[in-house]
Amino acid sequence: MLNSCEKEQDLNVPQSANKETSQIDKKDVSQNTSKDAVSANAALAGGGAGARTITLQTNTLSCPGGLCTSYGVWSTGVYTVWFQMKFNSGFYWSRGGKCGYGILIGDQNTGGDPGWDGNGGSARFMWYCPSGSNSAKGSGAYLQPYVYYKDQPGQFGNDFGKKYYIQEGVTYNCQISVKLNTGSNTDGYVKYYVNGTEILNQTIRWVTNDSKRNVNAVSLHTFRGGSQEYWKAPVTSSIYYPSAAWDAQ
Repeated sequence: MLNSCEKEQDLNVPQSANKETSQIDKKDVSQNTSKDAVSANAALAGGGAGARTITLQTNTLSCPGGLCTSYGVWSTGVYTVWFQMKFNSGFYWSRGGKCGYGILIGDQNTGGDPGWDGNGGSARFMWYCPSGSNSAKGSGAYLQPYVYYKDQPGQFGNDFGKKYYIQEGVTYNCQISVKLNTGSNTDGYVKYYVNGTEILNQTIRWVTNDSKRNVNAVSLHTFRGGSQEYWKAPVTSSIYYPSAAWDAQ
């Protein structure tokens, strides 16, 4: 299990304008949230997590202001994560941040470390609110894909121009599925769903290095940022995750 911390750019800024460096802390993190129904050896392929609430701290960005952790898994084909997520009542959107469970591949590229070398990638969610800042709660927030892969067009994760508008106090059923590509072919895919609506269905080339062609972790990243001050918030807010499950297919 790994910790992953990152500072990423404002989505309204061209991706070449902010060259933040990746900050990956590969320390083990103890977890005791596995479902009772998951067998002891299920972590090799699949598993799940029980309910938890994550509080986002005031005036803090990246992992120290929330939670970044991951669960070790293994697959060389298709992998899916399902989870429920609710931005609790009074949630201060600010500009946005990373949220939910995701899928990490090979070198687990995140945090402004693009997958251009063909050694890894990731598929996660983020929320974004164009009108929010550290002095304005904002409105019109939405979920969007956030994907690192071999052919990503910029240094930071690709959202493919997709969005799903959200509200505080509503539980959303989310799903991410990935299929690894073969060789140097663009025959993999990434799919995102929210409440049964397909948000993204994209063919993709994740990696070109055979030794890195594996799903090896499910992430839980919940924090504000971006790296600029206007991603911060002057009050605490929380996100509730009623349940999560993941498995190879």
